[in-house]
Amino acid sequence: MNSIIYRVKERKKYTMIMSKFLFKKYAVLALICFTVLYGQAQVASGTGYGLTKDAATEQAKRDAVEQGLGAYMTSNTTVTATSIEDNIYSKAQGFVKSFKVIKESQGPDGNWEITIEAEVTDMIDQVMADEAALQTLLNSMNRPRIIFMVREQNLIDNTPTDFAETKLLAMFYEKGFDVVDRQMVQALKGDSDYSDALAGNVSAAAKIASQLGAEIIVIGTAKISSGGKIYNMTSGQADINAKIIRTDTGEILAVVPQSRGKKPHISPSTAGVNATNQAAEAMGKSIITQLITKWSTQQSNFTKVFIVLTGVDFMSYMTFESFLKAQTVSGIRNAFAKSLTDGVAEYEVEFEGKSQALAMGLSQTSPDGLTFKVTGLSGNRITAQIVQ
Repeated sequence: MNSIIYRVKERKKYTMIMSKFLFKKYAVLALICFTVLYGQAQVASGTGYGLTKDAATEQAKRDAVEQGLGAYMTSNTTVTATSIEDNIYSKAQGFVKSFKVIKESQGPDGNWEITIEAEVTDMIDQVMADEAALQTLLNSMNRPRIIFMVREQNLIDNTPTDFAETKLLAMFYEKGFDVVDRQMVQALKGDSDYSDALAGNVSAAAKIASQLGAEIIVIGTAKISSGGKIYNMTSGQADINAKIIRTDTGEILAVVPQSRGKKPHISPSTAGVNATNQAAEAMGKSIITQLITKWSTQQSNFTKVFIVLTGVDFMSYMTFESFLKAQTVSGIRNAFAKSLTDGVAEYEVEFEGKSQALAMGLSQTSPDGLTFKVTGLSGNRITAQIVQ
């Protein structure tokens, strides 16, 4: 009897051990499958329509991301003086690593239909590591040119240095960004805007960037100091902060409040340089990650475009806003009247595509009783004027 009870207990024990083993085994297999499924890029097709081939291609990219990675619903509530509007959008999250056009045609109305096959992913690290994927994203954003202005204080050598700026320039250049030559920036040292920009003045920084034909400027500060002695070595320390600004709209694209580096070396000067390089590299990665996330969201969903309209009175101000909200121009998701000052009106438009496509759409249509013409385009800023 005792032997039977013993065998039953042993069998239960064996069953429990095997159950735990199988659970762990299949849990690991499930985790591996999940990693494989979500860690790799997927191939998806997408179709887009637009007034130009470029606009249709951008819409096809968004469609490919949505088809390949899915979409979620997001609600955007706008409160005005007279109404509350609740707009529900289908929003895709992902990145187009590469694509090829497999079909294109132009209809009798002049509109284009483009079908692409794209490699899409929701993994930021894949875009960071894949040069071609990053170039695809930069091309979709019209390859913005970027300049760096970092005010550096070196408390170890007590001499003017630019280690942080040098490291950032090298990083962005190696990643394929269009970086403005530092000598062109240095040539403006005598300007008051240059000093104000180094001091953190966003408006002055935007002026400097515009003078040099850059769409993005990185302004920041770096402080290099000694953290004391470690045996016979000096501990170099560096603290860097920066903000990244889109010059045509003044929009802050990314912020890195602090990036810290700490490196020991027998030479105090070398310790400071190494610490600065460490901090600058971490900052550069953070900036690029934030830009990729922001730009890919725009690519997958919409871009903020600002319209400045001149020759406006109050009635035409309201009429133009209603015209934009009516989405007469294909690709407009939403529009907001921002201000009216001395006949100059400003609007913000959420647009599925590039600003060039919106400018072309505006040039080809106008609201009843109001005539205007597009007079300029710079980055994501469109200028237009009322024609009397």
